[in-house]
Amino acid sequence: MTIGVKRQALLLSIALIPVIGIALIYRQSMSTLGKQQASEMKEALRQNACKRLQRIVYDYGRIVNRDQCALERAVETQATAVQTRLAKAPPPSPRILHASDYDSAKGLPADMALSKKHLRFDADGKLHPVAVTYSDQVYFLARGADKQGAADDMARLSTMPRAYRRIYDSNPSIMYWQYTSLESGLHTSWPGHGGYPEDYDPRKRQWYIGAKTTGVLDWYLLPDASTRTVTLCAAMPVTKPDGSFAGVTAIDVPLPAVLELLTLPEAWRPDAETMLVFPGSGETGFKGKLMILVQKSYHQHSDDWKKSLELQILESSDSDVLAALTADIDAGRPGVRRMEYKGRDSLWAYGQRTDRQQQAAALVIVPYRQVIAKAQEAEQQVLDQMTGYLQFAGMIMFVVLLIVVAVAFSSARKLTRPVMALSGAAKDLAEGDFNASVEIKTGDELEDLGNIFNELGPKLREREKMKQSLEMAMEIQQHLLPQGSPLIDGFDIAGKSIYCDETGGDYYDFIELAELGSGRLGIALGDVSGHGIGAALLMAAARGVLRSYAASHGANLGELFKTLNRHLVRDTGEEQFMTLFYAVLDAEAKSLVWTSGGHDPALWLQNAGGEIQELPNTGIPLGILEDALYEQAGPIELRPGDIVLVGTDGIWEARNTDGEMFGKDRLRRLLSDSGDRSAAEIHDMTVEAVHNFRQARPQEDDVTLVVIKAL
Repeated sequence: MTIGVKRQALLLSIALIPVIGIALIYRQSMSTLGKQQASEMKEALRQNACKRLQRIVYDYGRIVNRDQCALERAVETQATAVQTRLAKAPPPSPRILHASDYDSAKGLPADMALSKKHLRFDADGKLHPVAVTYSDQVYFLARGADKQGAADDMARLSTMPRAYRRIYDSNPSIMYWQYTSLESGLHTSWPGHGGYPEDYDPRKRQWYIGAKTTGVLDWYLLPDASTRTVTLCAAMPVTKPDGSFAGVTAIDVPLPAVLELLTLPEAWRPDAETMLVFPGSGETGFKGKLMILVQKSYHQHSDDWKKSLELQILESSDSDVLAALTADIDAGRPGVRRMEYKGRDSLWAYGQRTDRQQQAAALVIVPYRQVIAKAQEAEQQVLDQMTGYLQFAGMIMFVVLLIVVAVAFSSARKLTRPVMALSGAAKDLAEGDFNASVEIKTGDELEDLGNIFNELGPKLREREKMKQSLEMAMEIQQHLLPQGSPLIDGFDIAGKSIYCDETGGDYYDFIELAELGSGRLGIALGDVSGHGIGAALLMAAARGVLRSYAASHGANLGELFKTLNRHLVRDTGEEQFMTLFYAVLDAEAKSLVWTSGGHDPALWLQNAGGEIQELPNTGIPLGILEDALYEQAGPIELRPGDIVLVGTDGIWEARNTDGEMFGKDRLRRLLSDSGDRSAAEIHDMTVEAVHNFRQARPQEDDVTLVVIKAL
């Protein structure tokens, strides 16, 4: 083997081995990074999905409850209209259209047309529009009905379409059929339509028997006789002028209308299940089971309209988790749980039970794979990118081979040795040896390259140290802040800091003061001048001193602030200071005392009159004058619904892209509109409002907010 061949082989080895090694390292690191990012994203998506689902089912439950209330009022109004007409003399020449007239299409109103809302199942189970008229109702007499006795009632009820229409216009989105049936066997329904079976007798229907037996308004789930679709029926009895039972009036609600009130994200809709459920009772033999009151599958062709619909039982192979979920719903506790449903890993979100429809609760089941779909897409994108980069690296390797072969023929050791030195040093640097360096004395670009390379190690070392220091400082500072909201009887408290840099100067804290008596809690919120490590260190020092003396000086907040101020004056320079609001909450006395060192006044919303007052400063900022004096203010009495909001200037001094500040007036309006919200909701609403106000402008100051609400 010639020296040239050996040199070529040597140069090829020197070029190929590092490139291949780097490619393999890159492949492994990118694969690990992709999996790690996907795992973190999956967890974040799961948490966000849980919060979003809880909000969806909560809003859905409120909407369902609202519409149920409205529909019950509509049925009551409808019953009054029927009873009023039954008490009057029948009008002359009433317009009467029997079911047979609609079926034969004789003498029908001009507005008779197919309805997209009213659908009927045919014999093959397919849905078709039903022809209806909103100007008239349909009359139907059951077999064996008292035709003579029903004649006057037909006339009396001939003006009901106007009443039906007024009631329908109050909430058209959820009303299907409106009808009245009397003991004589007379049945009227609006809007007018045909399709009644010949053996139809309303007096034998579950809704009629139930209303007649109980004497009150109630809900029923059953197939509609004229369309074979399953509807939710609200029915109540009507009486004659003498108070005796006359019949039943009712309003049907189509199941799709109930389920369409719930809006899910587009990505979840295809496979998500929405339903209303309630715990079974011992009387039905289903105690400890969840019964499905409303779901999509109920809205289907019913072969026998005479039979009542059999409610299904909600099942899962994760029986223990399902039992816990059932217990939550039975106790009125909302939540989100993860378990199997129809063979798929799913998230189950459930709301609180309403006081209607057998105390049903909203339930949404979303396959877990849909929740983490974005994370899986992101992981695949990382893998695709990695493949592309490796292909690119392969092209680079090919180019390097050509260059090496050319150089092998035109150069000798003058080129080989510097390249080998650089290659070895680069490998050491890639493995974390920041002392790696080369000595090249070629007097050309290779020497310049060697000098540049020698400068990389120290710079990378400094950058790595700085990065690690910042990460450690951020982690330490985050652990210094409260990890959750305190639990104290009679109060709902929430707080959070959002820093604009890795570390910040804002500070808040919840300090248990059991030494001062039960139900005592210290609440602190401060703002250190400036940002970065210096502000973070001053914040940590203030926190340590405050926690050290909070219990011993808790009865005299002015003395506590004097002690804290002396420490800060001695430990800080002239250019740094801190504003601080500190209060002691007495849960038993429902009172609050405070001291404020130069901090913007806290806002106090008094629920009784809606007035917002400021809790004023009692001294200058901390860390300026060693002999500064501070006074304790209060106490103020916090009544149920009162809210105290304490924040830093990063809220009201936030600016939008036009340079306009958020201001305290906006903050006051937000506080005035949040009386019915929890402390956490008020906090999140305020932070979101500031974020939306800034628009595209980045956050320039730390934002910290503590909300105290008396229950």
